[in-house]
Amino acid sequence: MGTKLRHGFRVESEEYAEEYRQELGLERHAPLSPRILCEHLSIPVHDLSTFPGVGPIEKAFFAGPGNSLFSATTIPFGTRRVILHNDYQHPNRQPSNIMHEVAHIILGHPPKPPLIGESCRNYDASAELEANQLGFTLLVPKVAALFAIEGFSSLAEAAAYYGVSLKLLTHRVQITDARRWAINRARKRT
Repeated sequence: MGTKLRHGFRVESEEYAEEYRQELGLERHAPLSPRILCEHLSIPVHDLSTFPGVGPIEKAFFAGPGNSLFSATTIPFGTRRVILHNDYQHPNRQPSNIMHEVAHIILGHPPKPPLIGESCRNYDASAELEANQLGFTLLVPKVAALFAIEGFSSLAEAAAYYGVSLKLLTHRVQITDARRWAINRARKRT
């Protein structure tokens, strides 16, 4: 049986999305920049391309053939954590990479070494599922998915507005049932 979100987690994620937008003076459906949220939460974000702890050979690898092998990670730094992300990846992918790591920090997931044993990935399926759900919801909460349906001529246009990939926006529209919500709202207006 696969990993499932704990009861009420989707609602909790929507509440976080609304709370942070409110703190930043944004409309409930407005785009939320991961970098602005990180600044608000005092979480430093470092680009792989300029990070001094990564050598030129490694940077070339992650810019080229290994591009899909590393998206982002949180690094413990004293009592704080910093985010290191792969800025060589497509610009539409980078916001979700950063927001995924922000979600780990918000949720208090303990940092773990990326590998254990003989190159085995240290993977906590439950923590990753929660970070995906919260990260995606912070970027495109339910009201934003509805706005994407009602306020744009295409999902591609809405994805550009929210600074996310079309795949992520489509996922959020589907999971929130925003199309049916928009149809029901249109019926009520007529």
